[in-house]
Amino acid sequence: MNMSPDDTTQWDSNSPVISLTGRLVLRTFGKYTKSEHLGVYLVTAHGDYLIRPAGDNPFMNNPLMKLAGKTITAEGYIIDYVFLAKTWKEDPFPDAAI
Repeated sequence: MNMSPDDTTQWDSNSPVISLTGRLVLRTFGKYTKSEHLGVYLVTAHGDYLIRPAGDNPFMNNPLMKLAGKTITAEGYIIDYVFLAKTWKEDPFPDAAI
């Protein structure tokens, strides 16, 4: 099954939905390539993931970008290096979460 990060139409419905808490940061994605752009990453205790809303067009602006610097808790699933968020909320107590 082809499960590239940009192809959510083939997502296996048996994939576990997980919850991650971390800080959103902006970083360069695809440095020195034609795909280079500013990406939104979720930095967690378990690793860093490029994050975007599940089902959104990956070539459009990421609505999570406006939350950069904030700590959020998101539910979704991981495909390769991308966390596809189904829901998210800003953490009111960010220092307690990480």
